[in-house]
Amino acid sequence: MITENRSPKLSVLMTVYNGMPYLPEAVESILTQDFTDFEFIIVDDGSNDETSAYLKQLKDPRVLILSQENGGTAAASNFGLAQCGGEYIARMDADDITFPTRFGKQVRFLDENPAIGILGTQLACMGECRTGKSLNLPCSNTTIRQSLLKGKHALCHPTLMMRTQLLRDVGGYWKHRLIDDWDMMLRMTEITQSHNLNEVLHHYRVHRGSLNGSRMKEMRFAYDYSIDAAIRRQENRAAISPEEFRHSLSHRPFATRAFASLEIYARSQYRLAIADILGNAVWLGYMRLAIAALCQPGMAWARLKRMVGR
Repeated sequence: MITENRSPKLSVLMTVYNGMPYLPEAVESILTQDFTDFEFIIVDDGSNDETSAYLKQLKDPRVLILSQENGGTAAASNFGLAQCGGEYIARMDADDITFPTRFGKQVRFLDENPAIGILGTQLACMGECRTGKSLNLPCSNTTIRQSLLKGKHALCHPTLMMRTQLLRDVGGYWKHRLIDDWDMMLRMTEITQSHNLNEVLHHYRVHRGSLNGSRMKEMRFAYDYSIDAAIRRQENRAAISPEEFRHSLSHRPFATRAFASLEIYARSQYRLAIADILGNAVWLGYMRLAIAALCQPGMAWARLKRMVGR
């Protein structure tokens, strides 16, 4: 009897660049999901550590390994997206841990709520020694959209499950070699409704090696450029390039630029504080929190309130 090849319900997409030593734990958290009707596409973005050797020894038939020269996460994500055959696509970071019930709960929710096209979950930060509490992200579509436009975290990329065709309809990820998830989330929320399951189903790893001032500056630029692009689309104005946007930022008044630099410093200290508190430098972490609060008391209060409850 001849049987037709059937596409899986879900495509799981992970990109990785030098993912060791955390990659095996992340991969295992995918392969042990309660929901099993998925393909797992891993794009190795030109790693030069032991990542490639680890990926080559994976034997699970659901796993497809793709490799490219290092081109950044956007290029790697689009490369992987082209291979996804599932109705839904789930994202995953190469150093996180996702809960075994996550996929099943997200698939069920999307099946039952066709108006929702992009679905996240609550998450908690995970350090070297301990795990924090839920970040209490908003759940309603309106609040998520408004928060993204204000540069406030409302969806967490590695927790997302999306309708694959909708992601393709918005063009996938942009082509710039910048942090790409904020732009994609804004584009998706322009054409579909969003939601977060109000349950922690993902641990987001924070470690000092991935957190520094230059990284935060790059991240804030990408977020701000994404928001500017979204507002321009909303107002039917012409798009500008990242270089043009960067030029416009450099011509702001001195006080505005100084305040923006202070905010970036405060955000960097806040992230390092979380890594320290959840690691083995608790008191240093609380000192960093105090510094962040002195630099940006409004931001510190808002984040503290979000972490202790709605």
